[in-house]
Amino acid sequence: MTSNKIEYIDKLFLSYNYQLTNQSNHKVRVYTLRYGMYHAAEFILFDKDYDISKIKKEYSDLGFATDVRILSNIDEIEEYLFEGFFIKTPLGNELKNRYKHFVNRQLQNLPEGSTYKYINSSFDLLLQDESKNIIENKSYDSNLEINLIDKINGLLSDINGAVFIIIEAPAGFGKTCTANEILNTFSPSDCKQLPFFTELSRNREARVFKHILLNEIDEQFPNGIKQNIVVEQITKGRIPLIIDGFDELISKESNKEEVESMLTTIIELLKGDAKIIITSRKTAIFNSDEFLNSIYDSNNDFSLARFEIKEPKIENWLSSDRIELINNANFPVAQIANPVLLSYLRNISLDILKDYIHETNDGALIDKYLDYLLKREQQRQNLKLSNEDQLRIFRKLVRFMTEYNITAESKETIKDFIKDYNQKLLQSSLKLYIAEEKPSIEDLIETLSNHVFLDRKPNGDVGIINDFIFGYLVGENLILEKYQEHYEDFEKIIPQDFATKSIDSFKIQNKQKKEDLWSIFNNEDFDYDIGFYFDLDYTFSKQPNRIYNNLFVLDKELSDLNFNENCKFDSSAFSSVIFNNCLFDIDMFFDTSFQNCSFYNCSIINTKTIKPYSDFALFACNSNNDFVSNTLNLFENQINNTKKEKLALSEKMVLKQFFQVDGIKPRARKFSYIKKTLSDYHDKEINKVIESLKSKDYLHFKDDVGFITREAIYHLKHSDKK
Repeated sequence: MTSNKIEYIDKLFLSYNYQLTNQSNHKVRVYTLRYGMYHAAEFILFDKDYDISKIKKEYSDLGFATDVRILSNIDEIEEYLFEGFFIKTPLGNELKNRYKHFVNRQLQNLPEGSTYKYINSSFDLLLQDESKNIIENKSYDSNLEINLIDKINGLLSDINGAVFIIIEAPAGFGKTCTANEILNTFSPSDCKQLPFFTELSRNREARVFKHILLNEIDEQFPNGIKQNIVVEQITKGRIPLIIDGFDELISKESNKEEVESMLTTIIELLKGDAKIIITSRKTAIFNSDEFLNSIYDSNNDFSLARFEIKEPKIENWLSSDRIELINNANFPVAQIANPVLLSYLRNISLDILKDYIHETNDGALIDKYLDYLLKREQQRQNLKLSNEDQLRIFRKLVRFMTEYNITAESKETIKDFIKDYNQKLLQSSLKLYIAEEKPSIEDLIETLSNHVFLDRKPNGDVGIINDFIFGYLVGENLILEKYQEHYEDFEKIIPQDFATKSIDSFKIQNKQKKEDLWSIFNNEDFDYDIGFYFDLDYTFSKQPNRIYNNLFVLDKELSDLNFNENCKFDSSAFSSVIFNNCLFDIDMFFDTSFQNCSFYNCSIINTKTIKPYSDFALFACNSNNDFVSNTLNLFENQINNTKKEKLALSEKMVLKQFFQVDGIKPRARKFSYIKKTLSDYHDKEINKVIESLKSKDYLHFKDDVGFITREAIYHLKHSDKK
């Protein structure tokens, strides 16, 4: 056995907290481990004929559990240690328990006898190999093709080397459900892997992602297992890392350095055979320069797969008989288009659904759902608190979370808050119990800390069960003027992502509540970016009706909008947006671009304009009618005299922008970068060349980022040789 191999095996055992004994030599290594009352001695024989009976007896007499292994290969030793410390421990059983706990949490707010079902949605996939070449860029229909979970598991098993999987989706589209389904597919005894699953939440502790990750390791693994062992096994692929809710740590207040630090922490782990999966709401961060630089400037080789979950269709949730019942009653389907509510409607009886539809209108279904949850808590936990009193307690809790910009906190802190800020209400409740059932105030607070509105996170913290309930409580605090009552500058304490949650939740509220919430956000002085107000206007008034400066709209579907004299767009961009039945007055746009957008049944209001192309610039866009061609024709005869006289822009010149500085390795580029580097050319000319390259499958686009294909690289190399 060479000294290098012996040294490697020594380091391996030492990393698991073993000690190398003096009896070790070049024929046998003796490692001891003392853990509590358990003492073990491992004998690794390099020479199978070497007699170790004497030394083995010596350790046995001292009370050590002894095990002798003849070394056949180093990998076998690594597997042996990993199984002993991870697989053949309670950690392996906890995987199934964690999934069962997750399912139980989902059923907690559904009628008795309900069943949990993962909803298979359609999805997009952009897959790059270790050299960042595009391997696949495709949209999948889960009802007709492979489903999302099978596709992800296929990548995890088929790709050699490190893999970074990003799963993006708006709130409520199934990110957490997907993460747990992936977790549930691992069977440590079969695949010899033990996933490390962490569900992130925002608390008052330091938010340095690296520290959070290491703290999660300490929380989930026994004391005898050091952080460095877990990190090493992550890079070797034996511990796939699943991070749910990456965006929880990102807020409007997050600075560039924080985001870069988070990305760097993950990418540092992407070496060897690491398998890292993160889920996040759809965010521009994954198209940012910080992200692209982190990916392309890394010295680590890893494949990158970006999944985007599409909005689940109502048909995915409800059976045909339920949909027929709703349609026959001419019930506004938009009022139930929320996964939390759809999950409830899928599990109630047809008779109850029929009653609801005939009894309710304009958002009242959500009131039925909340009434069901709160009344059931009264029965389930013997609570002597009315629905309104329960809501008061949790509205206060959400105001506390808002003030500190957190989404979870320790259970003891939650209990202390409930006790300190609801004394009068709690004392009144205790008077309603009969003597033999009356709990102590501490017991009542413990009961409330286990309320259906709350959910215990894997790290032990407690938060609101889902974004829908969280957003509902934020919105109720606003329209009931509770924030206004308790905070002099209430506009300054509500984080933008909390406000966004309230908008998403109030989409299915009644008309009056929608108008009240829109009025508050519209009339008060909140320090939110213009994208928030565009979403607000579209959600509640269905029309853009203000001046939008520096607006960036990413990956949305917008329908039935009139872009006319009621609005103005300046220095803005729409990227990967689908426009349905929209009317555009080009005179309302200034220095605004549309990148990789689709226009269906759209038209231009005025067909005479003297505006420059850059005010309404189309890049790699398409339409189902003549919208795109008509728009381009409007600017056909315009000449931008400020542009320098140069040779015509060639496809080769554009393609060469999609490489690193070495001119060899491919690199994704944002539209803004392309426009800047080719600023000597007219935007219309740039679009023409990009459109041609896209049609030839030489460029692929995801949102506002372009990727060069292997076909394009081959084409360039071939043309250079001519």
